[in-house]
Amino acid sequence: MPSNNVTARYATQIGAGLFLLLAVPAQAIEYDGNWQFTLNCAAQGAQPAFADRFTAPIAQNSFTRSRASRSAAGLEDSSRFSGRVEAGQMRATLERARGNERWTIRLAGSAISDTRFDLPGGLFVGERQLRSCQLVAEALTSAPGSLAATAPLRAAAAQQQLTETTAQLAAAAAALAALQASSEARGDTLQTELDLARFEGAAMRNEMTQRSAALLVLTGRVQAAEAATTQAQSALAQAVAAAATGIGQRDQRLAAAAAASAQAETAANAQRSALEARATAAEQSGAQAQAALARAETAAAAQRSALEARANAAEQARAQAQAALARAETAAAAQRSALEARVNAAEQASAQAQAALARAETAAAAQRSALEARVTAAEQASAQAQAGIAQLRVALATAQRELAEARTSLPPR
Repeated sequence: MPSNNVTARYATQIGAGLFLLLAVPAQAIEYDGNWQFTLNCAAQGAQPAFADRFTAPIAQNSFTRSRASRSAAGLEDSSRFSGRVEAGQMRATLERARGNERWTIRLAGSAISDTRFDLPGGLFVGERQLRSCQLVAEALTSAPGSLAATAPLRAAAAQQQLTETTAQLAAAAAALAALQASSEARGDTLQTELDLARFEGAAMRNEMTQRSAALLVLTGRVQAAEAATTQAQSALAQAVAAAATGIGQRDQRLAAAAAASAQAETAANAQRSALEARATAAEQSGAQAQAALARAETAAAAQRSALEARANAAEQARAQAQAALARAETAAAAQRSALEARVNAAEQASAQAQAALARAETAAAAQRSALEARVTAAEQASAQAQAGIAQLRVALATAQRELAEARTSLPPR
């Protein structure tokens, strides 16, 4: 997300600034300048404790100081003080020779500030330690570019960097708040979409239930149409049987009329005309009966055609209903699959959004912790720089009062 990238960029800039602020300068003049060394060695047996104070310059982080004189007894008395500063550690050696006596004071210690070292050690004859000693090194004046000389600038830079870091932390906090608000809004949107998808799924299920009920009703109607078709076919068969019965009865009447006519011709010629008239009437009646029979057959054929058409229409309606049922079932299955896919996609999107929100909160917490740790380190560096400045001022005041060398150290007996 853009807000997350902004937070990461702020964290990178802050880390780079603090690294540049707190890193030790790479040049070899970190502690160059004029230094005062105060040596104290504890008593040993009957020999009292002794102390010595002297100044020596440090150049390129190295120092050396030699002295030579003769004692009251005419013995040659020489000493050589040397040492070096590396990675905030000072090592110093004082080699002393008086007549046939030789001893060495070896000391080593870490920087307390930009202007002070505390070096514990001891006085050795060969490899045997006779006394414990302590050397305190304090800067009187510092060379340009040394840690002490650049301490005010570094303190100001630390303060400025701290201010910038605070502003960047506020911006990062605002970006984090915006990210959290965006994540919450996105989560609410996804929840709304999920609820809508579930509502649409319920509506589709209801519609499918209604369609299934409608299909059941349509199936019932098709079955009723089939039953009506069966009844129509039965009625048609009954009508055909009735027509056949009527034709048989007409044939019987025609046979009876013919027999009656023959008997009338045989019985009396006088009744011939009447009988012919009656025969004519009978023929007319037969013609009418045949016409009626033809009309009955035509009506039966028309009724049969209508029933067959109705039966065909019922079968077509049933086929169409079955096809519509198949299409409805296919569409319902497709809609169900699409709905389930949408619900699954919505649930997956919601889970991804929740996971993204959890990762964003975790990253923001880690970045907040890192930024707080770096701000604490910057504050500590600023406090150390201010302490170094105060010590430098004290050392400068002391240097103005103590320009002469201290008294010569008393050698051990």
